[in-house]
Amino acid sequence: MKDFQRVHRIGLRLLKMIHSVDSAILPLHFLEAVFSVARIYVTLFLTAALIDLLQENSFEKAIRQLGMLLLAEIFLGIMGLLLKKRFRPLKTRLWLLFYVWLREKAFALDYETMENPESGEKILFSEKTADMHGGLGMVLYHYCEILRAFLHLGVASLLVAKLCLAKPGQQEGIWAGLAEPSVSLLLFGVALAGMAAGSACVYRKFAARQREIFEEHTGMENRMGYLAEQVFMNEKAGGMIRIYNMGGMLMDNAQRETEGMLSYSKKICEVSREESEANKLVNGIFSVLAALLAVIKTVAGAVSVGGFMRCMGAITQFGNACFMIVDHNGELKKICTYMQEFLAFLDMENLHNTGSIPVEKRSDGEYELAFEHVSFHYPKSRELVLKDVSCNIHIGGKMALVGKNGAGKTTFIKLLCRLYEPTEGRITLNGVDIRKYDEEEYQSLFAVVFQDFKLFRFSVAENIAAGYEREDERIWQALNGAGAKEMAEQMPRKLDSVLYERTEEGCGISGGQAQKLALARALYKNAPVIILDEPTAALDAKAEAEVYADFHKMMEGKTGIYISHRMSSCRFCDDIMVLDEGRIAERGSHEALLAAGGYYADMWNAQAKYYD
Repeated sequence: MKDFQRVHRIGLRLLKMIHSVDSAILPLHFLEAVFSVARIYVTLFLTAALIDLLQENSFEKAIRQLGMLLLAEIFLGIMGLLLKKRFRPLKTRLWLLFYVWLREKAFALDYETMENPESGEKILFSEKTADMHGGLGMVLYHYCEILRAFLHLGVASLLVAKLCLAKPGQQEGIWAGLAEPSVSLLLFGVALAGMAAGSACVYRKFAARQREIFEEHTGMENRMGYLAEQVFMNEKAGGMIRIYNMGGMLMDNAQRETEGMLSYSKKICEVSREESEANKLVNGIFSVLAALLAVIKTVAGAVSVGGFMRCMGAITQFGNACFMIVDHNGELKKICTYMQEFLAFLDMENLHNTGSIPVEKRSDGEYELAFEHVSFHYPKSRELVLKDVSCNIHIGGKMALVGKNGAGKTTFIKLLCRLYEPTEGRITLNGVDIRKYDEEEYQSLFAVVFQDFKLFRFSVAENIAAGYEREDERIWQALNGAGAKEMAEQMPRKLDSVLYERTEEGCGISGGQAQKLALARALYKNAPVIILDEPTAALDAKAEAEVYADFHKMMEGKTGIYISHRMSSCRFCDDIMVLDEGRIAERGSHEALLAAGGYYADMWNAQAKYYD
């Protein structure tokens, strides 16, 4: 019972979500079910009456009855078709809504939550299981079929009850005794109890087998999805696969997973077929016993020949309805078990408060940022990446953040941009803890080019304007500042050219060109603080110096923070912070740090030959 309640608690919540999107969906499906059931029973009643009239040689009435039958068929058929035509496009919409809700939730969650691999696994699991077993549309379908079954069950029950309560026309003999209402109710009750017990037994047996098969193949969808999306469809992996002759190894993995998928599908299909056949057998035995009751009633004169046909139809619908309820409830259980992960993802909450204080709008860009005894470790690690860091960031200046790999440079930037929150200490803006500011407003102060930046297979303009209004003049200015104007001018459709060659209209770009476009996107945002995290790694030293020179001019009046292993960026900076093992090891101007002869001087001298 608890399992039943859990399944339908999930299912009803999903129906409520569907209803919130379009309040007409559920009523339309209800009406369609009513008309389809009405069509069956109206036809059944009118046909039974027609047979009785023909037996009585009432041909004139029979003709009128036949006309009514045809009109009813036409009317109810047309209504059913109109309703189906109305909600047929909704099926596609429901299929798309599932993916839209997943993405909307992903965008609403904070960066730290979404960077957790468990969040990605929930999304991937939800998508794969929805593709394989059905999503919102299938939930609605199975509930509609259950509703249809209950409507059948209600009407059929009345007809079967009427059959059982009909008194025999002859008062003597074995047929008359068996046709007595009390005996008829007992016989029907035994048949019904037998069917219920048989259906429950079949359900328990095959549900356990399906659960075993599913648990045996847990993770298969994720592995297949990884191979398809992250390996075979990853153009960046192509060179590595060829250089290291990985084709055979990858195909072996694909073959193993494919065989596992085929084995899983075969086992599931076999179990489903056996379950269907077992249910048909139970339903068939019930139908035979119930039909025997109808024969007894007809022989005993309790019902006419037309009434016998009506009762046989009702008994058939009764058995089918019971079978449908069990079958669709079982399918709902499977789907709702999968959809539970989808709902669990939608129920995920941000790890941190998004804040509510508006950020002061300053035309002069005078903001004061400070780290106050900040320490930080990532959620699944106890090792501190930053250790008791305290510093002020000079607004309007140019700061370089340098240090070896793992020193904490990128983590410093993620904390500054409020993608993560400090484990200890606080970061302030104008003396106020940044966690108190409205998150979106606070992050609007920063334009960042991350080390692992991403461009999309959209137009140049869309990649640069991003979430802001497109202004072509500003886009060209940003491209010029990033050294990418000439590249964009040579593209066939200029700003409307689509990046990457996955489509016929796509333009291929190199890693260096992609980095320049990412720089242009940062400039276009026109934020007070621009942060560049290894933004020119794909450029040679000379090209890098040229980009920094142009970029430096474009950043006049803004705060610039540069992270780079190359020291060329430090030439343009009036403040250099050196991180070492999560602490600030040195800080000062380029000249002062060179004169100090410390870690920074060693790095500079090691790379000096590239900057002549």
